[in-house]
Amino acid sequence: MKTNLRCGQNQKVRPAGFTLVEVMVCIAIISIVFGAIYRSFDIFNRSYTTENVKAGVQQKTRIGIDLMARDIRLAGLDPLGTADAGFIAGGTNASSIQFTADHNYDGDLDDPFENVTYALNGDILEQTADLGSGSVAATLLNNVTDLTFVYLDATDTPMAAPIQVDDIRTVLISLTLQRPAGRQAPVSRTYTSRIRCRNL
Repeated sequence: MKTNLRCGQNQKVRPAGFTLVEVMVCIAIISIVFGAIYRSFDIFNRSYTTENVKAGVQQKTRIGIDLMARDIRLAGLDPLGTADAGFIAGGTNASSIQFTADHNYDGDLDDPFENVTYALNGDILEQTADLGSGSVAATLLNNVTDLTFVYLDATDTPMAAPIQVDDIRTVLISLTLQRPAGRQAPVSRTYTSRIRCRNL
């Protein structure tokens, strides 16, 4: 005697969809992939920040050196021979430099920016200029960790303290700037420049 079973009778029907185990395995794989992507992005972001800070520090250090070099080259400018321009004793040492120049060719040093000092005040590089009615200090750079001046005579020999200002012919500047770079170590750059004084 034959029994005809209808389709689906006495058979287990599997529901459509994913099991909990399959979902958990999928979540674990996605977590690993996204973790790797985030780690790569974090490394790239740190590197990008560090490189930007390096470029900024390098540019600012170069600008600071260039500003000082431009002014120091003119130290002693005295076209009429009556201003007695040059380096100033007492203001010219290993950590600061002071000099005068007759920029407007009037034979004296009473005009603005004819008496200039560059010095480190804490971690700030300042330019102090005599404006005739008083002096004013302007910030050139922040985060400066070192500023050193070395003075050379006519034979390129470094001069020992006390500096004989009338013998100065060349100035060596060393400037170190440091800035934080996010979570990375601070970025530090040191620039040196040799400046020949044209008017001495």
